[in-house]
Amino acid sequence: MFQAAVGHGIDPDSIGAVEEALEQCQKTLGGNIPQAGIVMAAIDFEHEAIFKKIRESYPDIVLIGGTSIGEMSSAMAFQEDSLTMMLFFSDEVSFSTGVGYQTNEDSFGTASAAIADATKPNLEQPNLEQPEIKLCYAIGDGLLIDGVAMVNGIRSALGPTVPIIGGLSADAWQFKETYQFISTPSKTEVLQAAVVVLTFAGNLKVSYGVATGQRPIGPKATVTKSKGRTLCEVDGAPTVDFYVKTLGVSDVWLSGGGSWCGAIAVYEHNETDFYLRSPSSNRNSDGGITYFGHVAEQSTIQLTEADNESLLSATKEAFQKAQSAYPGTCPSAALMISCASRMKALGTRVKEEYQLVEQFLGPELPNMGFYAYGEISPFTGQTTTHFHNETFTALLLGTQ
Repeated sequence: MFQAAVGHGIDPDSIGAVEEALEQCQKTLGGNIPQAGIVMAAIDFEHEAIFKKIRESYPDIVLIGGTSIGEMSSAMAFQEDSLTMMLFFSDEVSFSTGVGYQTNEDSFGTASAAIADATKPNLEQPNLEQPEIKLCYAIGDGLLIDGVAMVNGIRSALGPTVPIIGGLSADAWQFKETYQFISTPSKTEVLQAAVVVLTFAGNLKVSYGVATGQRPIGPKATVTKSKGRTLCEVDGAPTVDFYVKTLGVSDVWLSGGGSWCGAIAVYEHNETDFYLRSPSSNRNSDGGITYFGHVAEQSTIQLTEADNESLLSATKEAFQKAQSAYPGTCPSAALMISCASRMKALGTRVKEEYQLVEQFLGPELPNMGFYAYGEISPFTGQTTTHFHNETFTALLLGTQ
């Protein structure tokens, strides 16, 4: 058995919101006691008080989560300034949480440490064989953690075959501080510059899909020099020249995030699938452009464009991909992560994104999601996980 319960509180008071969400979860769970959960909350809540309240109902539960810029669920659809949670009960799947604390700006090591924490031996039963991990759900700091290094750190610790799904926590466009949560029977922590993970092991079936709604345009080119998140040269010339040449203009101005023309499609190792990199600012003085994630040298890139209709179509496309790849007959839950840039670009139409989710999944399947400062998922049918920008990611999970 694998059961997921969703709660969503919209009370501006922290205790009121979590009580509302807990009541919804308890109605679904009946007498079952959840072992694990994911909690996403707006930046202005009293987060420690929220977890204290959850622990009053479920003292043995393990939880992770983070702050978000918008929340969505099967309980309350799309909301802002709210709190949503998904709690899990299963007699076939085991759960474990881990945390890594960043030091010396080492996001790779921080993520690896989170997995080491989640997979540490059981001191009471050191010889107990652990079931195989089937999924890692991960949340990192959206301002202080390098998303690419985070993914690589988790992958190095877990191995290449475990899919990683998740995103980077957000702070309602303030770009000041985001928080990550981890709560176990021994302690609750509200953190910055951290990576938190929830692993699922045992008889779990998962599938996933990603889609952007962005259309590649113009010629492809090769990254010839990059440093950190700055793409310095493309085809041996300053990156801004690539934009000028492709767009046929004399100059270019890029806004940070949410732009309909400015993100680049990145193809690795001659793949047909691409992930997006969104510019975080206008060009640098040397003609380089800084993005919300690293772009490796020798990658192939292409400029993209989008509109509201294509952005919205990506929501259904991601779930169609996940559904087509689901290895069972009936998933028990769905999780999704959408980009804050998509939310910004869609504007007043952002509510339509969850409406499309509900139309596709139907009203009965428990689901929960949040808007992030970066998304994490493999492509459908693959296990190599990528860090994405301006992307909608969908996950289906269950035991049947």
